[in-house]
Amino acid sequence: MSSDSEKLAGALICLDSVVNLLRSEGLKNAGQNDGLLAYQALSRIKAEAESFGVPLADIGLAGFNPDVLLKRQLQAA
Repeated sequence: MSSDSEKLAGALICLDSVVNLLRSEGLKNAGQNDGLLAYQALSRIKAEAESFGVPLADIGLAGFNPDVLLKRQLQAA
């Protein structure tokens, strides 16, 4: 049987995976519907983590500003 700390570590690993997926898809689709959905989710996750004292580095959000997902990315020619 897993201890509580092992379960918490597993939950953080799962959350980090979801955050990384949302970040990559959000950046790829910034300014579009998928990017805006990623923005909503990441903004909520970030706010909740901060309110519970979860270090953003533990969930893949350290130094990441979800606001970048609100603007359409310029494509290189």
